[in-house]
Amino acid sequence: MHAYAWAAWVMMVMAVALTTTNPYYLAILLMSILLVAILAPKTPSAVAGFRALAVFGVILFTISLGIAVLNGGYGGHVLFTIPSPQLPDWMGGLHLGGPVTGESLSAAALRGAAILCVLFAFGVFNGAVSPHRMLRGTPAVLFQAGLVVTIGLTLLPSSIEDVRRIREMRALRGARAGIRELPALVVPAVIGGLERSMRLAEAMEARGYGTATPVPRPARLMAACSAPLLLAAISLWSFAPNLRWLAALGGAAGVGCIAGWTWVASRHRHATHLINDPVGGLDKSFMMLSAGITVAAIFAQDWLGSGYDPFAGLAAPALTIPGALVSVICAWPALRLLLEVEPAQPSPIDATAPAHTPRETATPADASLLLSRHHRHGESERPR
Repeated sequence: MHAYAWAAWVMMVMAVALTTTNPYYLAILLMSILLVAILAPKTPSAVAGFRALAVFGVILFTISLGIAVLNGGYGGHVLFTIPSPQLPDWMGGLHLGGPVTGESLSAAALRGAAILCVLFAFGVFNGAVSPHRMLRGTPAVLFQAGLVVTIGLTLLPSSIEDVRRIREMRALRGARAGIRELPALVVPAVIGGLERSMRLAEAMEARGYGTATPVPRPARLMAACSAPLLLAAISLWSFAPNLRWLAALGGAAGVGCIAGWTWVASRHRHATHLINDPVGGLDKSFMMLSAGITVAAIFAQDWLGSGYDPFAGLAAPALTIPGALVSVICAWPALRLLLEVEPAQPSPIDATAPAHTPRETATPADASLLLSRHHRHGESERPR
């Protein structure tokens, strides 16, 4: 399965999870993500990374419920009451404690479930996709941003590996385990991560990265004008129904500016790739499906019935076939992995160039080696 397909799936899950407040659809979405996590390719470090993100998501879910309890809530279904101290008026009417309602707990649980789905999806993506492969497939115009994302993706597995190694070393020396010993475990891992970051930055500086020729001024002006045009178009569309034709023109102009900048920047910067990694027809089909589901989740919430307001008397949420189908479709990587006869490997253009599989484990040291395999025309030349 191609890295682009995994990225499209993560974007789709984010769109569905963050725009859905229906508990039925969130539950189906969470089960779909877990199904994909079971079938996705993984390594021991990837499993550890997914476990860390899962624990972090559960902690955030618990914190969301705790904040709802401390802040009290509104609604008619009072579950229990906690002591409420009197706060001064200059604090803007802030109150702590008081009656805790089922409506407030339900709203907090829905927010926590959405965050949990997003973290689970990123855990699956981080374990199934090689950061090296993501960097190889990044367009030339987005190479710098892709490089930053690639280094960020290698941070979690390497940090977990450092913590595991330090814990084993401390256990061999007879050190005790507990909360009090947490600083002795975390501080060396943080220092090791900073040292790796410094080594990687030095390797990038030595190879001439970050010395790209600036994009022509017209292209930069188009990129600068795109955001104001899009914001103005959204504002006119939302608050001025009589001027929606002007909003449509502004939105088209903003999209045109982004497209023009991309075209000029991609022609201005060139990159050679040692490995050819094309996207298959099946992956393209699933990517188009993900894009359609993303658009539907954002702009067709009323038709899908994905909205639910727990403060409207805690009525039973609606369950419609289109909304449930959208959550079920989010499990399409499971079907794609079952249809995959053998892992898709990029075909090397040069026989001497090593080909990496999507299952390889990436570290920041490997990322520094990867930098030496990419020759950037017009960027790597420096005066001696």
